[in-house]
Amino acid sequence: MSGEGSQMVFADLFQGGQSIRIPLIQRDYAQGRSDSIDVRNDFLVALNKAFQLPEDGPELPLNLDFIYGTLNEAGQLQPLDGQQRLTTLFLLHWYIALRDDQLELFRTLFCDDQASRFTYSVRPSSTEFFDALSQFKPDHAITAEASIAALICDQPWYFRHWRLDPTIQSALTMVQAIHELFFETPTATFARLVDRERPVISFQKLDLRDFGLADDLYIKMNARGMPLTPFETFKARYEQVLEKQFEGETRNMGSVQTSVAKFFAWRLDTQWADFFWNICNQDNRDPSPTAMHLFDDAVMNMLRLIAI
Repeated sequence: MSGEGSQMVFADLFQGGQSIRIPLIQRDYAQGRSDSIDVRNDFLVALNKAFQLPEDGPELPLNLDFIYGTLNEAGQLQPLDGQQRLTTLFLLHWYIALRDDQLELFRTLFCDDQASRFTYSVRPSSTEFFDALSQFKPDHAITAEASIAALICDQPWYFRHWRLDPTIQSALTMVQAIHELFFETPTATFARLVDRERPVISFQKLDLRDFGLADDLYIKMNARGMPLTPFETFKARYEQVLEKQFEGETRNMGSVQTSVAKFFAWRLDTQWADFFWNICNQDNRDPSPTAMHLFDDAVMNMLRLIAI
């Protein structure tokens, strides 16, 4: 299941000593922010429901779509789209391993000595946090009423200044949300999380360079650190509409067959986005909030015109 563009599980990204490093140009982890409660809850509920389906059920695996990225000189995967999903999956794997007393297996799969093989370059403190979290095991068994976030913050390795790191605070919120939803879900086991033969959760990985695409556009679009714009909200909701309207129909995305909804999103995020970006940022200067808003407004104006 580890081929390029084929279905894979999260553990496949770490085979052969590989690792994931969220690049410096990415924004902070956002799914645990206070203003992302609906996104966080919807995502976790979908993951939890997948675990409650029969292991051989036709609805499985729950597919999380495409992860776009490139390999750096060190052979590390640098995701340019999919950062949020991957971070949540890492936290889910850590929590389920903790709950199931499988932390040794977790570290075998996702750590190198004392260091996590999933890490952030955004801030040194984020790197330190994921390293420390991957090695953490409470002195006593956790209970349903326990506050995992408070327990982590009470550890001697948890530095006071980490309160200022948005990625760490978001990760703590997510871990607590995972605990509240998954603690009493016996079918959500670590063994099922890493099962390649009968996966519960899967996705596809695509290397941007295989499609002749540079990193520049994704760097510009992902480095914003802003709330979702009306354009981004529309795109996400319209994908859901297209899934229903064109159910079962596919389009060619390079050498990969994908749904109409994902083909639309891919074109909108690459060729069409490049077209509008060149108009809105003709001097090719570093992305600014003004240029970003011009980009979003231009795309939305085109979509409104088509609708009219």
